[in-house]
Amino acid sequence: MRLFKLSIVLCLGLVVSSCALVPGGDIFLSDIDRKASQETPSITTDEIEFHKITSANTKRKAVKKREPFRNVKLEQQVRDYVYKVGAGDVLKVVVWEHPELLNLGTKDAAIPVSGFEVDEQGNIFYPFVGLLNVVGKSTYEIREILNIALSEYIENPQMAVTVIRFASKKIYLTGQIVKPLPLVMQKQAITLLDAVNLAGGVRPNADLDDIVVIRNGNRRHIDLYALMHYGDMRENILLADGDQIHIASQKPKFVQVLGQVAVPMMVPISPEGLNLAEALGAARGINESSADASAVYVVRESFKKGKIAKVYMLDLSNMVAMVLAAKFELQNEDMVYIAKAPIVKWNQFLSIISPSLVVPGAVNSAKDSAVSIFN
Repeated sequence: MRLFKLSIVLCLGLVVSSCALVPGGDIFLSDIDRKASQETPSITTDEIEFHKITSANTKRKAVKKREPFRNVKLEQQVRDYVYKVGAGDVLKVVVWEHPELLNLGTKDAAIPVSGFEVDEQGNIFYPFVGLLNVVGKSTYEIREILNIALSEYIENPQMAVTVIRFASKKIYLTGQIVKPLPLVMQKQAITLLDAVNLAGGVRPNADLDDIVVIRNGNRRHIDLYALMHYGDMRENILLADGDQIHIASQKPKFVQVLGQVAVPMMVPISPEGLNLAEALGAARGINESSADASAVYVVRESFKKGKIAKVYMLDLSNMVAMVLAAKFELQNEDMVYIAKAPIVKWNQFLSIISPSLVVPGAVNSAKDSAVSIFN
């Protein structure tokens, strides 16, 4: 019995004395864990960055102001927009009091009667004028050209030129859009918001924070969330022929909150972001009966050469530190961990060794369990 009690005392002494402080923060590792870490090639303490969360290195995330904004430049672009005729479009030319100049149709049933289709070279064939290149010109410019040409045959010709079938210019929508089909540009200007609405809107899993508009090989990233949900028209742009709008699937963004909290859980990150205080609140706070409020850790991946992970540490035993928690922005796949309070470890230790006092041969099992609790 005396030998058993001595073994328990030695076990406790081993556990307490084996705790060592990791440089840079209040994280304790046992000699056993440190040795195992050094022997395991996957990760060592030298591959971890340790940082304390303080007022010196914590700033509230600069959140982009989201509210309705007017886009005066875009409004002017829409007013100035003029459709330019292209190959495949069909024109209708009406000369008053000269119905003989109407095109009475073609063999192609898709071409409306009285229409002139622009061929691949950008030309139409018009009576008396012959081949006329119209690609890249507005209907107003085409009318002026025809007016001058017909003046040699008709005194003071009065005419109207309109596009009766639009086919030359398209906008392409891909990804998480309800109707991912090409949109044919017509007489009216089309903005990004117009295009999304014409395509039936976005799907529920669309990533609105960062859509991509590709034009002539150049990529522009746009916050469609701010445009659609806050009316920030600064994110709206005038679209052009050949533009591609791609809306990617939204990858779930989350933070794991583990350890001594009321409800360990995965907390989603909203488009507005998530800070440490909000994550703890979502998990219904720290478990006051079991948590060590001075041992709050945030673990995330490190991209520094030679490092694998970053560990940020915060002492919340002083509630004023919640100000820092509210300023510390979490990132996707961060892990928040709240350690056990020392008294909890002691109680667990007692619960393990108590049965051993009456059960012969249980000393080794109790020793192993005690070491795992304190480390």
